[in-house]
Amino acid sequence: MAVELEKYQDILAELGEHAVEVLRASWDEAARVFTPRGLENYYLNGATSLKSLGRGTDLVVSFIQSAPAVAHELGEDAVREMLAAAIKMYSKTSATVIAAMFSSSPVAAARLGDPELFRGYLHLLDTLLAQAPRGVRPMLDHLSTLLGQLTLGGLRRWALWGAQAHKTDFDGQAKYFALESPESIGVLQKERKGTLFIDVQRRISMYLRALWGRDFFMRPTSGDFEQREGYRPSIEGYIIHLPDAYDDLVWQAPSGEETHIHGIELYRASAAHAACHQVYTTDQFDSTGLSTLQSALIGLIEDARVETIALKQFPGLRHIWLPLHTATPASGNEAASLMARLAHALLDPDYRDDHPWVAMGRQIFSEQQERLVSTEWSREVGLRLAAEMLQLGVAYSATTDVPDIPYRDDNRYMWEFEDIRADGQVIAGVTTQQIRKYVSVMEMVNALDVPGAGDDANEIW
Repeated sequence: MAVELEKYQDILAELGEHAVEVLRASWDEAARVFTPRGLENYYLNGATSLKSLGRGTDLVVSFIQSAPAVAHELGEDAVREMLAAAIKMYSKTSATVIAAMFSSSPVAAARLGDPELFRGYLHLLDTLLAQAPRGVRPMLDHLSTLLGQLTLGGLRRWALWGAQAHKTDFDGQAKYFALESPESIGVLQKERKGTLFIDVQRRISMYLRALWGRDFFMRPTSGDFEQREGYRPSIEGYIIHLPDAYDDLVWQAPSGEETHIHGIELYRASAAHAACHQVYTTDQFDSTGLSTLQSALIGLIEDARVETIALKQFPGLRHIWLPLHTATPASGNEAASLMARLAHALLDPDYRDDHPWVAMGRQIFSEQQERLVSTEWSREVGLRLAAEMLQLGVAYSATTDVPDIPYRDDNRYMWEFEDIRADGQVIAGVTTQQIRKYVSVMEMVNALDVPGAGDDANEIW
């Protein structure tokens, strides 16, 4: 690798002695994680472009040291995003803060674990430079502690609370972001979540592989920028999207007995259910002409179908799903409650529920077990249940009548997965690439703030 580096004598001469020394020490790792073009365009040219800004050597050195770790965690495109963020920061803050951003970026990349979340983190830094510029450096110094306890949404709320509370109090701003004030610790504790996806991802991956003998692609997703509630699990093509954090769940039965579900158990249940869809939902469902109620009930039966198939192979899965079914006859007779009660009945043979609609659904499901292999069966049963619910006069709203079964995904997969794969949008967990133009960082500076540019652009630089 040292011989390869010697090809770039003009770059070595431009960087200076100290930066070249650091570059030589980092070169082997960089050459392993960057593509040849990325190595030249993002890593080497990125370093020389930062050098040409004239803001000192520390800025360049911190980039050289940190970029390979970011590329290793998230891919080299994340390094491009990081460079673009640094360029936007150039006119707003000091080289020391930008260097701190580079130095702490491996922590952010490792803790966030997803390119989209990393992009959201960089956007947060840009926002804070406008609202609380003196808080950015101390926050970066404590980033490992913060992201060890908070999701990106939690970090954003914690940071923006401090920015608003200390808008004109610069000393208070510095103390807040350095975790040196009681209110800072208080807000941190309020935003802290129980189990972070990044801390259990490897264990969940190994769990799924032990069951089905194959790898499943999983990514964290954050839906709690403005509120603590995250997105529901979802599946997009080959990728299982799980919330970036789960709080522990606690239920109290009418008897007063508490049921406590740890966050990792919720992750295990969610991931296993999503994996069932990827393994056993083998045909895409056609939503043409269906009402929202019909679609919801077809999805409910498909959930039960894939879980039942899995339970025939792995009976122990019942123990991770069943505690998350809490609906009972006392839950009510609204559409969402009835659907949750039916889901409970289809999973638990010991559950008793005399409601005629629930009893009918359970009977149909149990009498035709030989048709479990057919996705068409889920459609037939779902349509029959929808007709019966309408006969009972039960009102349904797609936005409010969502069964309270926290581990189940939103079922978009069953309606669209073949379309996604046919379009080539997802192949083995990698999204289709946009047209890429390789340009220098200084060229990117001149065209960075193009009006109307978005993530869906046909060309990215």
